[in-house]
Amino acid sequence: MRKRLRKKKHRGEFKEWCVTVEVRLDPGVDYQAFLDDWIERAIEGNQCQFGGGGKSPLLEGIIQLGMASHGLQERLTEIRDWLEQHPAVQDYQFGPLVDCWYDSGDAN
Repeated sequence: MRKRLRKKKHRGEFKEWCVTVEVRLDPGVDYQAFLDDWIERAIEGNQCQFGGGGKSPLLEGIIQLGMASHGLQERLTEIRDWLEQHPAVQDYQFGPLVDCWYDSGDAN
């Protein structure tokens, strides 16, 4: 497949990777303030995108990490570190890395 088509169809080196996430917050946490902080610092601060939502104390969604050539493992590590350090986070869990467009499995 030619490079132009690979880019158009998000194949090969243009494949975009995503991961599902579930975050459980401590009871009584200001959910909206956490959500604003999450989007601004953890997601947009790492040049990622997030789709999802929830109701306190649970936040669920999918994080679009980008292409493998753009350091997706580093981005995921930064987000994981942010969750570890945030005082409102009780627990979190990530799913496996998947192809955002074709759900083809692990990035490794």
